[in-house]
This record gives sequence, C-alpha cells and structure tokens, in this order.
Amino acid sequence: MGYNIMISTNELQSSELINDKAKQWAFDNIEYLNKLMTLFGSSLKVEKGADKYDTYVMYLQPADKIAIKTLCSFATKAGCKEPCLIDSGQLGMTTGQNAATKRTILMLLRPDYFKARILSEIDKAERKALKTGIPALFRLNGTSDIDFSDIYKARPNSQFYDYSKLLSRVRKNTLANYDLTFSGSMYSKQSRAALRKAVTARHRIAVAFNTKLIASDALAIPDSMANFDKTDLRHLDNKVIGALTRKGSNKKQRAYDDNQANSFFVTSANLKQFKNIIQSIEV
Repeated sequence: MGYNIMISTNELQSSELINDKAKQWAFDNIEYLNKLMTLFGSSLKVEKGADKYDTYVMYLQPADKIAIKTLCSFATKAGCKEPCLIDSGQLGMTTGQNAATKRTILMLLRPDYFKARILSEIDKAERKALKTGIPALFRLNGTSDIDFSDIYKARPNSQFYDYSKLLSRVRKNTLANYDLTFSGSMYSKQSRAALRKAVTARHRIAVAFNTKLIASDALAIPDSMANFDKTDLRHLDNKVIGALTRKGSNKKQRAYDDNQANSFFVTSANLKQFKNIIQSIEV
C-alpha cells in the first residue's frame, strides 16, 4: 500500500490536530519534517540493561505540548507536565526536541504510515535479535501515555513494556506481550487515590523521588525500596514497588520542591503520607 508521506504547509495550516506552536515549528522546518527518520531511540537509563536486551524507545512530545488532544490524559492530575522526562538530558536538547516534535506530527497527520513505520522498525530489530542472540524490547510510550494495542497485537511475538499513570490501562491490560507498570504520583487527591488503589490491587508501581542521591539533597530513598533506576527491564521484575530518582533538575529546584506536599515526586513534605499509602506492601 502506498502512503502520502509529504506534509504540505496548507495541510499544516488547516490541521485541527496540532496547535499553533507545532504549526509554526513545522513551517520553519518543513524540509526536515518531510525527511525520513527512525522512530525509535534509546536513553542512558534504558542502556543499563543492554547486556541482556536491546531496548528500543519512542519519544513523542507529551500531553498537549503540540497535540490539540492530549497524549497523556492523566498528566494534569498527576502533575507531571513540568517535570516531564522530555525536557531532561539529551531529550531536552534541540535535536531531541525536534525529533520528538517531528514524530508526534507524523503520528497525528499520517497515522497509517506511522503505524507501518513502527512495525517495520520492530521487524528490523527482531531480525537483528536473531543474528546477535540479544532479544529486543520495545517501549512505545517513552514520554507519552497512548494506547498502542493494535501494534502489540500485530506483533504478538515481540515484547513491549511501558509505564502509565492511567490505572485503568494497567487494570485492563491482558496482553501477554505487553508489560505495564503503574506510575504513581503524590500531586493531587485523584493521583494519591489512584496510587492507593494500585497498592491494594498489588499492581507493580514505580514512584519518582525528589532526589539525585547527592549530599545536598535532603530526601533519602528508603533502603527497603527496589532501585528501578538500575535497569528498565520491568517485565522481569518480581518487586511490587520501586523507586526512581528525579531526572533533569538542579539543586535549587529540588530544594524548593522538597517543601511541596502536592508534588508528582515523593518529597520530604509528603513522605509520611506516601509511607502510609504503601504500608501494606513489603517493599
């Protein structure tokens, strides 16, 4: 099947799927927008598990950063828009931002072609895995929270995984080749209630702490919690809950946020409440 890959300025102007900021970026980068690119990338955290798996991650622009309809429907209640991973490390650099913007526009304006490209890249990675003996692992929601069930079903022999702040997605997932970890937040009444429900249901949970584990940070992660920074191979975990350190922040930000009880992160101000929520779990 042939696809109309090229995106014109007229189509961009009339699109009701992307916002004005995205349109202006596309006008300014129209040649780059219409060039082929790979959809999967990698990150330092993911590569820590590369001795056992080749991990492929797709990074999109999250929430409503460029999409009219949010790509992360619980982001406002979870309080994760501002501290999103998309703005940290290499992803936060111009090349990383441009690539994520391009992928997102392509997904929204050329969904059939986008799906075909994902499947093609998965197949290429699986062929590499057969040659090297290193299995492939795929995460489509590196910085988004979208239902890609059609992709997972189309490649039942490939292993996929994600983190999601939508407890409903975690509850409803029955696909054997798709592993979902609930991403907990202490930001709002709704996110804390979702965390409590995830604890009760014994779903696997990842929680980010407001620390980089340096001497100037006031907050320490309880020794009893699993270290989810060590590897991203969540589908091999038998732990119920694990801790992640904060990415893309400075000491001043962390010092300020550590006094905030309503935070996406576990902070000194909400640590006691967090411990009360997870007290039924043997971490």
